[in-house]
Amino acid sequence: MHTSYVPPTQVYEDIATLTGDEHHHLRNVRRIRTGENIRLIDGKGTVSIAKVLDTQITDATQAEILSREFHAPRLPSLTLFQAMPKHDKMELILQKTTELGVTQMVPMHSERSSQKPSQNRCERWHRVIISATKQCGRAWLPELSPPQKFEACLAQVKQFALSLLCCENETERHIKTVLRHHEGQTLALRENREGQGQGAASIAIFIGPEGGFSTEEVNAAIEKGCIPVTLGQNILRAETAAIAAIAVVAYEYYKPHFRT
Repeated sequence: MHTSYVPPTQVYEDIATLTGDEHHHLRNVRRIRTGENIRLIDGKGTVSIAKVLDTQITDATQAEILSREFHAPRLPSLTLFQAMPKHDKMELILQKTTELGVTQMVPMHSERSSQKPSQNRCERWHRVIISATKQCGRAWLPELSPPQKFEACLAQVKQFALSLLCCENETERHIKTVLRHHEGQTLALRENREGQGQGAASIAIFIGPEGGFSTEEVNAAIEKGCIPVTLGQNILRAETAAIAAIAVVAYEYYKPHFRT
């Protein structure tokens, strides 16, 4: 069954209105016909089954919602602070980390990152996230924050229960060891859903650009409370490090259901 994304603002009672790329894809790519059922996600946890009412409207497709199911957000929430790499590597990072379960992505300006994304590129990144969310069957759309400076990102560290800085010069603390040390507390919070505040069960991961973080940036991050960790003996590319780090967290914390 085809999956489409429709934000809550485009759902009125039992009628969902799909516009823009979603309408175009339904009508011109998938060629969905009137009366067919589709799966809808609103990016906020609600998954619906809907019947297409009309595909002949020029700028929109309407669908009648037949059933709804809500999926609670998964704990811990997982925020990726990603120093922007060169070229189109950011798209790969956004796509794959969405598939793995990241909650929020924050593109980051660091000392060695040179990319300054335009508004059009940021909009494309958002489309990549939507596409990956639909493809992997998630109910929650990861949040894509506006690009921020490294210092501004560090100022947010106190919001998280655990903040990890992937650092190629770190040799003692493996990310798996640090995660397992903190896992007991997170598992207890998962059992008590009332304790699922943003700061109570949340992890931040900082990934550098090509060349990694500078010594000054590493020291500043440690002073703010980040724990430097290693992903192994090999030096990884920026995009590989991001995917590997999120995959490790997903393995350690998202064992019962690998779907958000």
